[in-house]
Amino acid sequence: MFNFNALLSRLKYIPRWSLMRQNTEEDVAQHTTEVMLISHTLCLLANNKFNHIVNSEKVCMCALYHDVSEILTGDLPTPVKYNNEKIQMAYKEIEMHAINKLLETSQPEIKDYLRPYMTQECLSEYEKKLLKGADKISALTKCIEELQSGNKEFESAFNSTIDSIKAINIVEVNYFMENMLDGYKLCLDELAKI
Repeated sequence: MFNFNALLSRLKYIPRWSLMRQNTEEDVAQHTTEVMLISHTLCLLANNKFNHIVNSEKVCMCALYHDVSEILTGDLPTPVKYNNEKIQMAYKEIEMHAINKLLETSQPEIKDYLRPYMTQECLSEYEKKLLKGADKISALTKCIEELQSGNKEFESAFNSTIDSIKAINIVEVNYFMENMLDGYKLCLDELAKI
C-alpha cells in the first residue's frame, strides 16, 4: 500500500502562524497554492520580461512540494526556526528526515522522480531565489490580509518579511513588489474595476 498521496492531502490540516492570533486561519495547503501561483508569475516575468532563462515547470513543481515535510513536522514558527544557526541546521536535518519518510510511502518507481522536487536539488540557484521570493511574498500577503482586517499582531511579521524579501534582491521579486503587491490591499469590487 502506498500512502504518499493520502499523506499529501493532509497539508490542509497543518496550520500556519501558530504563535499568532489570526483573523483568518491559514493552512499549508492554502499557502502552497499561493506560492505556486506566485512562482509561476515570477518565472513568466523572468523568461518573458527580464530575459532570464528559468524552468517554470521545475520551479512550480518545487513550489508544490516546498513544505511537504511539514506533514510530519508541523509548521515550525519563523522566530523559532531562524533563532540561531544551530536550530536552523537541526531543522534542516529534521526536514530531510521527514522528506525521506514521505518518499518511503511512494511507489518505488517514482520515488527518484519526486525527490528532486521535494529537495529543490533540480533548481538552479537563481530558480531557488525565485521560489524563495514567492514563499516570502505569500507570507507578506498574509500579513497584509491580517493588517487590513485590523490585526496589528502582524506588524512585526510584515516588517521582517519585507526585510527578507529585500535581501533576496532579484529583479522579478522587486518588480512584483513594486507593481503587483498593492492589489492585495484592495477589495474584490476595487480589483474588478481595474
